[in-house]
Amino acid sequence: MRVNSMLNKVIALSLIFLVSCSTGNTFVTVDYSNNANLEIMEQEFFKSSGSGKLIAKGQSNFVSRFDFISTKNSSSILFKDFLGRKQFLVEIINQDIRYIDMKKRQDIDIENFSNFFPIATKIDANTYKKLMWGIPDTFKDMDVAVKKKFMISTRLNTLDGRNLINELIFSFNNNKQEYKLIFLDRQFFEENTKL
Repeated sequence: MRVNSMLNKVIALSLIFLVSCSTGNTFVTVDYSNNANLEIMEQEFFKSSGSGKLIAKGQSNFVSRFDFISTKNSSSILFKDFLGRKQFLVEIINQDIRYIDMKKRQDIDIENFSNFFPIATKIDANTYKKLMWGIPDTFKDMDVAVKKKFMISTRLNTLDGRNLINELIFSFNNNKQEYKLIFLDRQFFEENTKL
């Protein structure tokens, strides 16, 4: 009986010690019912725009800032190099995607663009649009074979009571290469704010 009491005290003290030594990370319970929904967002707003950065770490290392704009029928993402020069433009009209090398001022195919951002070969027009609008379930219906190739982790933020994608990390090649997509700001515009 006395041994059990002593053992319980040691366990309790160990737990207190471990909790006090842990980092200050706080975990927040996410209410998934507040996740942004594209159809609802498009009824309320006519445009989403903002900026962010793409960070590659591993065999390929770089940081590329980007600006984006998305409406119901068209979207675009403009990637810039570390000096702020225009590098690549992804232009989406309905379901058609066009990739443009801004330095060479010419259209390129998806294979050439995927040398910069390999995940592009797995992203369709709807996925790009959902990313720009911050929809958390963007990759929910992704093909299982793709999910085996890329490990995707998501960080959300809350804006006006809606959960939106704030950061995405794509890891592949057994974590030897990582692409982090960070949305630094995102704004939504109502119909009456059209110019």
